[in-house]
Amino acid sequence: MYCRVALTVLCAFTLTSCIGAFKQWGDETSIVWKTPTFDPRSLEKQPVVVLNSLTSMSLEGYRHQVSQSLFLTLTKEKNPLSVLSPQETLGRLNHAGLGKEVSAMTSDYLTSGILDRDTLRKICQTLECRYVLQPSLAAFRQYMDDRLRFFGLRVFQTRVTILRLSLQIWDAQTGEIVWESSGEGTMAAEDVRDVMIPFEEIAQKLWIKILSDLWPQAKAPPDESGEKL
Repeated sequence: MYCRVALTVLCAFTLTSCIGAFKQWGDETSIVWKTPTFDPRSLEKQPVVVLNSLTSMSLEGYRHQVSQSLFLTLTKEKNPLSVLSPQETLGRLNHAGLGKEVSAMTSDYLTSGILDRDTLRKICQTLECRYVLQPSLAAFRQYMDDRLRFFGLRVFQTRVTILRLSLQIWDAQTGEIVWESSGEGTMAAEDVRDVMIPFEEIAQKLWIKILSDLWPQAKAPPDESGEKL
């Protein structure tokens, strides 16, 4: 009896190890707002800038990945924009001697929610743009849920990842927020192996959903319930 059970578990372990992880994805955009006078097509007239992302103290290690995933999403999804990468943005601003001023603006934003208009103007004069994109990471959490153990061996497990992102577009000429949106995405992956889900993979999926309001004609990512990736 025990031999049969052990053989069954071993076969299931072997088969699932070969076919890889099954992933389920769900997302929701919770806030979409824009000024009545803002036309997303105005973003196409000159380069837009992706600023370094904002996070809580416990998530500071993901600041670069958040900004980079937004930049990659904007470039990969064929949106009609010319986007400066976070690396180029930071390098050119530092070269122009604006490093301390930009850092102070970011620190003030964390308490006031405002990007200083004068600093924004200097940024956009230096980078020859009008609009800046300010991404933020609100939450990122991963946990494991073991669904089957046999003689102390973990056979099946579900890795659940929860991510919350937000994005604001600021007009440097007026110092106003002209568009903002936030969203939450959840990915559950079932696998017999300890395989991490890359942060960039999850973030880009959520950015596509968040940005879909700017270009409604763009298709949202397909429902992957039960789909093996």
